[in-house]
Amino acid sequence: MQYKRNMEKIFHEYNKMFKAVLITGPRQVGKTTFLKNIKEDNRKYVTLDDLELRKYANQNPKQFLEEYAPPIIIEKIQYAPSLLSYIKIICDNTEEKGLFWLTGSQKIELMKNVSESLVGRMGVLEMNSFTYRELKKSNYIPYELEELTEKEEMTKSQILDNILKGGMPGYLLNEMNRELYFKSYVNLYLERDIRELKQIEDLNAFYVFLVSVASRACQILNYSSIAQDCKKDIKTIQSWISILEATGVIKLIYPLRKEELKRVTSSPKIIFLDSGLCTFLLRLHTHKALESYTNFGFLFENYIISEMIKTNDNYGLMHSFYYYRDKDGSEIDLVIKDFENVYHPYEIKFRANVDVSMISSFKKLSSLNNLGKGGILCMAKQKKSLTNSHEVIPVSSVLL
Repeated sequence: MQYKRNMEKIFHEYNKMFKAVLITGPRQVGKTTFLKNIKEDNRKYVTLDDLELRKYANQNPKQFLEEYAPPIIIEKIQYAPSLLSYIKIICDNTEEKGLFWLTGSQKIELMKNVSESLVGRMGVLEMNSFTYRELKKSNYIPYELEELTEKEEMTKSQILDNILKGGMPGYLLNEMNRELYFKSYVNLYLERDIRELKQIEDLNAFYVFLVSVASRACQILNYSSIAQDCKKDIKTIQSWISILEATGVIKLIYPLRKEELKRVTSSPKIIFLDSGLCTFLLRLHTHKALESYTNFGFLFENYIISEMIKTNDNYGLMHSFYYYRDKDGSEIDLVIKDFENVYHPYEIKFRANVDVSMISSFKKLSSLNNLGKGGILCMAKQKKSLTNSHEVIPVSSVLL
């Protein structure tokens, strides 16, 4: 069964604007499948997973691109970064758009080469695992922060199921055993991506690190406590966090910092982008185990925010994601700055009964002159007002 990716519209827009388009993102989220499904008949395909082709591309990049001329899909471009300089030459000698479709899973390494050789010639998109709206083949217009509207009711059981399953296409589309799939995925991630990026020898320690980070999903990043778990120094943990970011496993969202807001914390919050991988690492395999997990509230919050981030990337909504916490202990789970620089504060609760006392921290943002609508994203069945500006908002409003 094929699922249409929500990124398709913005990809075609990029393809009309740029001579090359690069899709980055974690392994096995469907980058190549997506491009193969939408490609024209005359567009060739080559993968640098093929060791002979990889060697050829690195040793003779000019000749390689003469033989594999555009329009073409080149998969795993990170394995032959020298191609990018020659792709630049080809792009500079024509006005034709959409010549190269590239994929890669190592953002930091790739972005360095893109910034040096293909600025203005290449559009870069991030693909993540499926969102719930993609799996449901939703026809709803993506959420508008100024007017979030309730959609189909989502039950507690549905939410728990979504958090456990996540959105990895290989697992969901092939109805694979969840534990076997994610075990294989983690092993492949450690053996391939991690060793290739940093030549890390102690993969056992890195696995402990991965679990430690998963246990802190949607919590403020504390390098010291993770270092204690892994018995590594803080510098190593900082390096390893950058790997998780580079390979699209996590995203760090930073505290809202405005001159008007005083005494705010400075450390980022960890968002694990696929909840299925996160819960697998935590050995949570059933609804009962998940709901009784000590930090379940954080996992629910992580799921909602990760879905919103992925939808933002898929549709090019250009929202910026923050959280708020000050040194007095006041917190706001999520603050989104929209395209017009209006700030929208949200609390996220896995419960249906909520009240205005739960948004008392919102007053900390009162000094902002561009503060918009917000509220509590929760399991309520219907939307209702909390104050003149804030509402009780069913989670279906941002998931579907």
